[in-house]
Amino acid sequence: MGFDRLSRREFLKRSGLAVAALSLGVGRAQDQSEFSFIAMNDLHYLDEKCAEYFRGAFGWIKANAQYDFALVCGDLATAGKIEELQGAEDALALLEKPAYPVMGNHDASVGNQSWLQVFGAERINYRFDHQGWTFLGLDTTDDGKSSAVAVSQATINWLKQTLPDIPADRPLVGFTHFPFGELVPLRLTNADEVLALFDGHNLKHIFSGHFHGLSERKHENVGLTTCRCLSLSRGNHDGSPQKGFYQCHVKGEELTCEFVEYKPEGQ
Repeated sequence: MGFDRLSRREFLKRSGLAVAALSLGVGRAQDQSEFSFIAMNDLHYLDEKCAEYFRGAFGWIKANAQYDFALVCGDLATAGKIEELQGAEDALALLEKPAYPVMGNHDASVGNQSWLQVFGAERINYRFDHQGWTFLGLDTTDDGKSSAVAVSQATINWLKQTLPDIPADRPLVGFTHFPFGELVPLRLTNADEVLALFDGHNLKHIFSGHFHGLSERKHENVGLTTCRCLSLSRGNHDGSPQKGFYQCHVKGEELTCEFVEYKPEGQ
């Protein structure tokens, strides 16, 4: 399926929603919603070799995974160049389902102009709803800094304005670039302050990237994870050779997921 850049962006904005084994949070089931999605991070698109890699990876995902949409937890690009972000956007279109990205430190440029040109302001702090669940894409970048990063006041203000409009019992999932899990390398310096904003809400999970490696933490009943990168140009910080993504499944108020390894053909 082919889309020009404008129509594809409109498709991603208007379309809705993508399988399992580690329990990430169970609450009071308010309905019997059931759907699947995937979560990935740190693509680090660089050049045509990366384009070829993603043609294989996303073609394999489309043929083998069950998903209604993809969460993309930052660092789509390597140096924040427009052509890198456009290459990542074109690659994600191969999934032929909506892809919801958030900006990473490698995507940031002066004034975030590259990101704004390719993905628009609508992909900096935003929400979408699906089958009784709400997903929050949060910008956790700070002018390209890679460590000692705090969630900005702009993002905190957005959360303070947005959360009161969401019913307290509605299941929530956040997705960010910088991690929230305790003792995870490169964790946000004000992670606890931001998590406290969700008190009184039904937050189930936050998916993050930046640390290229599997990490699974809990904050009360909230799952906080990072994943190995899905990238040709970068390796994993935890030393593992596997590349891949999380495949996730929602049933009622239960969210489960498992890491799925992608091996290019011939490996």
